[in-house]
Amino acid sequence: MHPLLLEQLGRVGLSLDDPSLPASWRALVAVVQDAYARSDEHRKDLEQSCRASSRELERCSQDLRISQARLGSLLSLSSDWIWEQDADLRYTYISEGFQLATGIDPATLLGRQRASLSSFDAPESEKRKFQACIDARRAFRNFGYGFLDEDGLPRFLRISGEPILDAQGRFAGYRGVGSNVTETMLSSRQAERLSRYDSLTALPNRKMFRDELDRALARARQQGQRLALCFIDLDHFKYINDNLGHAAGDELLKIMARRLGGLLWLKALVARLGGDEFVVLVENAGDHAELEALTREMLALIGEPMRLEGRDYGISGSIGVSVFPDDGDDAPSLLRHADAAMYLAKEQGKNSVQFYTTELARRAEEQFKLEADLRWGIDHDELVLHFQPKYSLASGRLTGMEALVRWAHPERGLLAPGAFIALAEERGLIVPLGRWVLGAACRQLREWMNAGVDVPRCAINVSAHHFATDTLVDEVRTALEQWQLPAEALELELTESALMVDPERANTVMQQLDAMGVLMAIDDFGTGYSSLAYLKRFPAHCLKIDRSFVSGLPHNAEDSAITQAVVAMADSLGLSVVAEGVENAEQLSFLARIGCHEVQGYHVGRPMPAARFFALMEQPLLVGATA
Repeated sequence: MHPLLLEQLGRVGLSLDDPSLPASWRALVAVVQDAYARSDEHRKDLEQSCRASSRELERCSQDLRISQARLGSLLSLSSDWIWEQDADLRYTYISEGFQLATGIDPATLLGRQRASLSSFDAPESEKRKFQACIDARRAFRNFGYGFLDEDGLPRFLRISGEPILDAQGRFAGYRGVGSNVTETMLSSRQAERLSRYDSLTALPNRKMFRDELDRALARARQQGQRLALCFIDLDHFKYINDNLGHAAGDELLKIMARRLGGLLWLKALVARLGGDEFVVLVENAGDHAELEALTREMLALIGEPMRLEGRDYGISGSIGVSVFPDDGDDAPSLLRHADAAMYLAKEQGKNSVQFYTTELARRAEEQFKLEADLRWGIDHDELVLHFQPKYSLASGRLTGMEALVRWAHPERGLLAPGAFIALAEERGLIVPLGRWVLGAACRQLREWMNAGVDVPRCAINVSAHHFATDTLVDEVRTALEQWQLPAEALELELTESALMVDPERANTVMQQLDAMGVLMAIDDFGTGYSSLAYLKRFPAHCLKIDRSFVSGLPHNAEDSAITQAVVAMADSLGLSVVAEGVENAEQLSFLARIGCHEVQGYHVGRPMPAARFFALMEQPLLVGATA
């Protein structure tokens, strides 16, 4: 019997062993007994359930404490934070991550409202969208803005929030999160800057300029205004870049960018299109006279001396101008026409300005065609060599020759160097042209030698661009080996100005050529700025007096004095002297009297084809003027 039921029966003096108890009592006791038993089972189940629930509650509480500690640790260490505001939009809570992200103590903001949106660095459209959400008490997502911290450094944040409602559904404030996106934004802005600005000069690049030009054209059409494009190319930049090195070339470009950037007071856009090409966009441009004055100011800015590698250099520019709407109605046309005008400015002698005209366009088209023809001509052997003799004034004998290139143009006939050399220099063709001359001259020398004649030394002009390459020495060596020529069969003529751009490098290259046995002459002597200290170190064997001095002989006192001084100096240094451009008997006689060694010019021999020069070699004495 259940102990509790047994105790209760005992209290009233009943016992189930009493035979007098009626059966109904016994049945009642059995029912109560069964009820007590089931109650005990239920109680046990409940106690077990309570114990299990208690254990689960304790475990959940522990997990919650761990999660809260983990969340708190992560928030304190990360650039993210949690914030809350009351119904008046005053801060009531800001987690520690805010201070890590902004450098601002969160406690200083509690009880205060957010700063005015006018102080935020964000697009106006985004500010308006954010304010509209706040005014309507709606949730907002990923509103990004920037500001300057106490050190003046930019910081960028991104916040999201949603409204808090009380039990009655009334607005009670905002709750949200914030993130520090400074690194991401700075990287994004840097990438955007790199895509729109030139990394060397910090000027707008070609992409940004085209975008701005399209917008400026739209404004000019709408307002009925003129717009000018000034296309600028620096003269001889490649020459300086090749000879002084890329670091000096980069510094030159940065100097030019700063100078041209001073034109911004005109509300002009200055951009670098690439290489040494700059462009200036002038909105609301004035008339022709005003634009001409502006471009002259540009030339003056470009032409100011600059210091590179410890020395002062002067550089000039060529400018081509096109005007909207006169010279084109769209960006490609205006750029193309300004570019064409610039090339013709170079053709006019550089350091000049050309405005686009229909006639200029025709000439520019001819120049572009001529350039394409020249490229084809170099590659397909349309060039030919003529040879101009040199004679000894002491013996009258043929002592040498100079190889001079001609172009057998299929439509325009035989063209002299003046028709295409300047173009080759400007369009980057002078080096392949020089290589062709070197190979063709060596081939011709071998052909003459194989014919059994006494072949004099052949001089070849080496352009400044060709001399500045790192391959010249190897190219000369290869040509001599290919055509089995002795090194002394060649004489390389190097201009004084090319040598003095970088005298140390020039001396190194000349020493290498001298070690091979190749002779070298300094061409156009007296027109540059050579130092005698360097001159005596250069392994040259000859000085060529420039024709600009010879032309004044013997009547011009200054030309006579300079020529005599050069001859005397050359004698003291053990160098031979060649006077070029001798065109009359008086010049020849004067040069003979002062002891000049060799002469060349129309009076003693014009440039001639190889076949005629072959006949001349069989009669090597100077008879007189040659037709």
